[in-house]
Amino acid sequence: MADLTWQKKTLADALGADRGLPDWAGEMVAKFRPEDLDELRTNEREAVLGALGRVARQSRDARQTDFHSGDRNKPAFVEGDIDWGLRAARSALEAQPAGERSEKANELLGDCTCPAATGPNPGRDAGTPGTQHE
Repeated sequence: MADLTWQKKTLADALGADRGLPDWAGEMVAKFRPEDLDELRTNEREAVLGALGRVARQSRDARQTDFHSGDRNKPAFVEGDIDWGLRAARSALEAQPAGERSEKANELLGDCTCPAATGPNPGRDAGTPGTQHE
């Protein structure tokens, strides 16, 4: 198995997770390397990490059933939370003006396989049945 230390730490920082993340979480972002963030412009990096963390936390928090216990009993992150966070990160990069995006941002968008979190059918890509307008 690949060493996912950097991926898990970076993801935990973005999520604000003080509990360690399991290997499956690191595997979800395993294709990303330190250079991918380093080569983004500061505003792009902040937008991507901010959106990823914010949306993943919102997804997790929506599953919390005991609202009176505060942060103590927040549910653990699940794959769907990270997935929505990654979709939001993609949308954050797409929101950067095309003529002002860095080469790395365009490269990452070109390689991205997840659907965006925004648009007329959030969470679905153009190839998903039922998203085509006739």
